[in-house]
Amino acid sequence: MLEKNNLFSFATSELSQDAFICWCLNWINYPNEELYPMAKDIFSNLLEEKDLENEKVEILRQYKKIDVLVILKKSKKAYIIEDKTYTSEYSEQIKRYKETIKNDFKEEINDVKTVYFKTGFWFSDDYKTTSDENKVNKKIDRKNFLDILNKYRGKNPILDDYCEYFEEVTKQEEKEKNYFISEEELSQKKYWELNIAWSAISQYEFMRKIFPNGYIRSGRSIGGGVYTQYDILEKKIFPDTREENLPEDKRTYTVFWRIDSKDKIGSYISINFYTEHGKGDKKPRAREDEYIKLKEKIRKIIDDNFIKLEEVECRFYDYWEPNLLMVPLKNYLISQEKFDELIKAIKIIDEELRK
Repeated sequence: MLEKNNLFSFATSELSQDAFICWCLNWINYPNEELYPMAKDIFSNLLEEKDLENEKVEILRQYKKIDVLVILKKSKKAYIIEDKTYTSEYSEQIKRYKETIKNDFKEEINDVKTVYFKTGFWFSDDYKTTSDENKVNKKIDRKNFLDILNKYRGKNPILDDYCEYFEEVTKQEEKEKNYFISEEELSQKKYWELNIAWSAISQYEFMRKIFPNGYIRSGRSIGGGVYTQYDILEKKIFPDTREENLPEDKRTYTVFWRIDSKDKIGSYISINFYTEHGKGDKKPRAREDEYIKLKEKIRKIIDDNFIKLEEVECRFYDYWEPNLLMVPLKNYLISQEKFDELIKAIKIIDEELRK
């Protein structure tokens, strides 16, 4: 917790950060002020705009829902800054915004650049968004931004507050990355107080340790708890073994690893069997046959590789996402040795199940 009364302890929304970004950039229009060099530094090093001496810069916030729009009038260039704190892009926002600017400024702007600006923790969705060079031209993370701002600490109390606040955010983030459980935590904390149960960052780091290169999905359940998933089998079709005459899109399923928590078990990692469906769809009875086949395959993998796991019994239930395997995590997160044992088992099961 910050020792001083810090503005950004309360101004935590993306709208607040939009305003701060605009404030930082707008010093470029005040060449005789103390923070003009900071704005010049941001333009030069983060946006790669080095020659702004005679440029006319207009900065707009929330122009047609665009977080920050920077217009270089003489250069006929625009920067769309998509600002994120603790969320990720959705519904192709950046692509739509780019089309908006092209249509609204046909005569005034010849070149539209897009910037993905995120100061929160980066998840797979963020890396996926920024990997598309046709969508995002530049990416800026917390470290990129603070490396510049910190050079101008002591020149303005608002700037100082922002830097101090994100120093604390970084410290908290580092704590959350730790998914191991100490003896003290094991004896004194309820399961929902452990990082692996409540922190999306902790779950993401855990899953990333096992699967360093794949796409990891993070989200919240209906009850508000965090979960993290990694696909094993995606968009597969189970046969119509019960002669229900259902089309393939009603017999489509996905199998994935999931980190989640529940009463009596605590945090766990599971393999889930999910049938794609729409509102009002009837559950295909043939799902059970595919479930049994997959469960038998998992059991064979475990037995053939002499894998020993602390499992919770799983069986088919008539809902859209039954568990095929469930392993409580508590006893595997108390030491590196136990953790390595679990990771080795998960990798074997994952590799064999994909075949």
